[in-house]
Amino acid sequence: MIHGNIFDNLPAPAHNEFLETLVQRENVRIERIVSHGHTSPEGFWYDQETDEWVMIVQGSARLAFQDGRDEVPLGSGDHIHLPAHMKHRVSWTDPAVTTIWLAVHF
Repeated sequence: MIHGNIFDNLPAPAHNEFLETLVQRENVRIERIVSHGHTSPEGFWYDQETDEWVMIVQGSARLAFQDGRDEVPLGSGDHIHLPAHMKHRVSWTDPAVTTIWLAVHF
């Protein structure tokens, strides 16, 4: 059994986003990501081998897509499913509020 609270032990702002694997099994990985105004590096696109479902627990962000579709704004409670190989990047996270993501890779 694993027990915790998504808001416990939040890291202080740092140069990089904070990523923590909460649970990992053969075909599933659940992560907590903490952003303090972080974005993906210019020109970088995530191109993941697996699907990802991500939800903003707190804060806000925007995702951009290499295929040119409109950016997707995300706020607390919003979630999105990103199929494998959908190239995307974090174009903005709120610099004034800690953004906490819950990401499920499957």
